[in-house]
Amino acid sequence: MSVLEVDQVSVRFGGHLAVSECSLRVEGGRVSGLIGPNGAGKTTTFNAICGVVQPSSGQVRLDGREISSIGTHKRARLGIGRTFQRLEVFSSLTVRENIQVGMEIRRSWSRRSAALPQYLADGGDPSPGVEIDLILEQLALGPLAEELVGSLPTGHARLVELGRALAARPSVLLLDEPASGLDDTETEAFGDLLVRLAANGLGILLVEHDVRARHEGLRALVGARLRPGDRRRSPRGGAVQRGRAGRLSGLRTSRGGRIVTVDDDREPVLELRGVRAAYGSIEVLHGVDLSVPAGTVVALLGPNGAGKSTTLQVACGLMAPTAGQVLLAGRDVTGVSAEDLARCGVTTIPEGKGVFPNLTVRENLLMATYAGTSMRHIEEVAYERFPRLKERRSQVAGTMSGGEQQMLAMARGLAADPALLLLDELSMGLAPLVVEELYGIVGQIASTGTSILVVEQFARTVLGVADVAAIMVNGLVRKVGTPTEVEHLLSAAYLGG
Repeated sequence: MSVLEVDQVSVRFGGHLAVSECSLRVEGGRVSGLIGPNGAGKTTTFNAICGVVQPSSGQVRLDGREISSIGTHKRARLGIGRTFQRLEVFSSLTVRENIQVGMEIRRSWSRRSAALPQYLADGGDPSPGVEIDLILEQLALGPLAEELVGSLPTGHARLVELGRALAARPSVLLLDEPASGLDDTETEAFGDLLVRLAANGLGILLVEHDVRARHEGLRALVGARLRPGDRRRSPRGGAVQRGRAGRLSGLRTSRGGRIVTVDDDREPVLELRGVRAAYGSIEVLHGVDLSVPAGTVVALLGPNGAGKSTTLQVACGLMAPTAGQVLLAGRDVTGVSAEDLARCGVTTIPEGKGVFPNLTVRENLLMATYAGTSMRHIEEVAYERFPRLKERRSQVAGTMSGGEQQMLAMARGLAADPALLLLDELSMGLAPLVVEELYGIVGQIASTGTSILVVEQFARTVLGVADVAAIMVNGLVRKVGTPTEVEHLLSAAYLGG
């Protein structure tokens, strides 16, 4: 029996048709898969089911009840649980406290059954503390119950996000790319867990674009008629983009805040030597050696969970290494804060775009003026590089397409005229044509002499603009070479060879 039915749902953003007449069913006790490439409309379909966006046409039914016109919070109370493509947890709370937050939705006004679902345990309605313990046991998180989630590696944090969703006792669970950030072992264990939950009655709808990563028990069972264009996301605001001016002790900076590189152009602007990094007691980088020569584009490639984003966090000062050195223009900056590194010309565009969704394009750009650059100059450069932003300058950023939001994040970050630009997964959630356009802009930026380190899971497009490519697997850089040399080795790296 279907617990969730999506009937001929279409979603438009302005004149753009993001989802066209999508129909699917999710049955209790089964894992159903919705697969497709970046930008196909998968996340938009999830948003329509949950009420984040309103369909232009069609219906959504939960347990036979039409819910298309009711709010997101009411749908959650009725039994729709969800996790997100970009990990959403409360980093400053413990594992136990995160799961407790999920239980808040299940108060008396939710009118949900008091009986504990079979997928958690057989029995009546236990006390909140006992129920949390049951969820922790189900997810093998018991030993980490009192740990802050911000100190956990991605694989464990994904389980915490799942536990928070389960605490609301959903009848159907929507999982948006749950394997993102997980290595092969973690993906397999996560798949085993989902199969067990479904076997005990939970309906699961799973979104993935990476069919290779699928656990053998998670066969794609659902086909949906989707059109390219996942055009609405609500990322958390705040790219790591700081000022132009300032001087870091021991580093020479130019008037514009750029790092003054040494005379020898072969001297790396950024160098990591034997870098190790850990989340709590779990080490994820095991001695990374990597350099970014002046005026070059270096692409850091590898599968989910390889340690790419952690490497970038260490490079920009957001995460202190447990061992090794970080050198900037030949000077040791190990442990220096992101703010101080940014003042010396290091700009990071984070995964997930990082715009302020409730501000207009112009207001987002205005945030960059606190570094001392005039708004006139910021707009002039931004609109020259991204003409579409000029057309959208009065539009609220959260209502723009994913590609336009990424352009805005890049425009705001580039306002600092960085000497070193760090880019984390520009392609996430975007259609292939948009990704190609963005990397064309990256190529233009590189032609001005800016050194760039770009982290990507999807390699083909970025290799077209890179001067040097590196493959990272299991917390180590395994190969560095030309894009052509590295491209021939990618299949083995992504498939665990």
